Amino acid sequence: MLFFEPSVRNTENCTARFTAKDGDASLGVCELLLHDRLADITAVSLQTEDLSIGEGLLRAALNFASNRGYYMAVFSAKDAEKVRARLPFEEKNGRLQGDIPSLLAGTCGNIDKS
Repeated sequence: MLFFEPSVRNTENCTARFTAKDGDASLGVCELLLHDRLADITAVSLQTEDLSIGEGLLRAALNFASNRGYYMAVFSAKDAEKVRARLPFEEKNGRLQGDIPSLLAGTCGNIDKS
């Protein structure tokens, strides 16, 4: 069974890390930094081609932030475009951002299935 395991770090570069696990196997990791009233997705890496695992990691991180009173999110992770595209982040002022309720809303099949 797939589980998105949170690990609170509270360091300068990472507030929480989420690991996608299937039993003992790690399928991916997402790092979140809460700062300046923003939930910042700073890193995403997958050990699988299944982009839905990455989407689940993003949703777990954004839900974590929302439960702590954060409303806006930015995506600063490098080399994670395919995963980022699973949620409707928009480019504004040179960065990818969105309000968490909109990012967590359903996609109604508008996901690139590649």
